[in-house]
Amino acid sequence: MMLGILAAAVCLSGLQLAESEPSVAIVGATIIDGTGRPPISDAVAVMRGGRFVAVGKRSRIKIPADARRVDGRGKWLVPGLIDMHVHIDEVLTPGTFVLYGVTSVRDVGSNVATMQALRDRAAKGEVLPRRFWMGRNIDEGVPSWWGAVAVKGPKEVPALLDAMQREGVDGVKLYVRAKPDVTRAVILEAHRRRLPVTAHLSNTLPSTAAEMGIDNLEHITTLLDELRTLPGHTPDGYLKTFVGLESVNFRGAKTEHLVRSLARHHVAVTPTLTVAVLPVGGEAGAVATYGDWATVPSGWRKFWADPYWDFIATKGWTPEDYNRIPTARAKFFGLVQQLNRAGVQIIAGTDTPAPWVLPGAGLLAELQLLVEAGLTPSDALRAATGRAADVLRKGASVGTIRPGRFADCLLLDANPLEDIRNLRHIRSVFLGGTEADRGTLDSAFQNADPKSVKTGPP
Repeated sequence: MMLGILAAAVCLSGLQLAESEPSVAIVGATIIDGTGRPPISDAVAVMRGGRFVAVGKRSRIKIPADARRVDGRGKWLVPGLIDMHVHIDEVLTPGTFVLYGVTSVRDVGSNVATMQALRDRAAKGEVLPRRFWMGRNIDEGVPSWWGAVAVKGPKEVPALLDAMQREGVDGVKLYVRAKPDVTRAVILEAHRRRLPVTAHLSNTLPSTAAEMGIDNLEHITTLLDELRTLPGHTPDGYLKTFVGLESVNFRGAKTEHLVRSLARHHVAVTPTLTVAVLPVGGEAGAVATYGDWATVPSGWRKFWADPYWDFIATKGWTPEDYNRIPTARAKFFGLVQQLNRAGVQIIAGTDTPAPWVLPGAGLLAELQLLVEAGLTPSDALRAATGRAADVLRKGASVGTIRPGRFADCLLLDANPLEDIRNLRHIRSVFLGGTEADRGTLDSAFQNADPKSVKTGPP
């Protein structure tokens, strides 16, 4: 019984206001509700008790007499954004997600102590995004990463998932050493428990995992592993991501099989284009990406200068290695475009805090990259709102502006459906119906302490 109470406490995420709190009504904005339905002009969204209680045309919504009114005329109201690929245990300033409009994150690898500590910080009033937790990554044999766990074979899967459920996971993530038998066992056992499964795979082909019923696959780069032919001498580490991609034929049988498998089995894909693009660009590339709308504070620069991050850096690359980048980028974007055209669900995630992938701002960059890869601004926005929530199996709580959902939303000064970059023009962020103090969040971001988070093994 006590373990069940602990699990419930661990997975609580974000603010829940008492019913006695006064209502807040955003009046006159155009609402883009995250479902894909047409925007609602001259609309009203009423928030009370941390949730939306009424949403619709102003002419049809009765605004409570005691409500605090927020003038939304000439503005756009969109759901709080969801970053579907975060390692929050390594994020110096998690409140920065909220600063840039990311009100929920899916953590894909932190341990239970980290999640409990963040829960405690939120309970004390710190403004943090809601956290949906996939537990520690599941490997086979020996963990490939210090933060992962491993099973020796399929028979050990039920006991592992028992333990993960006691800790309060919202789903599970398979990792690179999982072979087909373990991959199948995890998918079947997780689904029996009504938990979604995502994966960063290497020893199981993405198309094979799709046919086994996996819900989600991470990183466009790992999907390309199924399509490319590696040379006889292949480098290890980050450089390997960029090798052999000239062999990928988007009109070939392997590509057709992969795309068809993902579409037929309704597998969502999280491309994480930011982590494929920003680390190779280094500081100059980050400055160009964030321009004048997001800074890269000195504390974060020092944090990424730590040798810990060499596993995802261009240290030691030759001019020939850098010459691989244009071809690789074309393949990354080309496969996203092909998947999208085939009807594969694309969702938005970043791999924050990989080098130069800032919390919150990194997701805004990801959405711009998805549009460059062929998504419409509407599809890109849904990839970080309603569609992402559905993949999380949390559509009844987050991701859309509808009665009963958490009142997480952004009030914008420009229309993101005209240009996805307009998501940068944030007037206000509401988390659980409470307007976040973005000045305080920005101050914490600018003064980030690079030693406030310990990276590597405990």
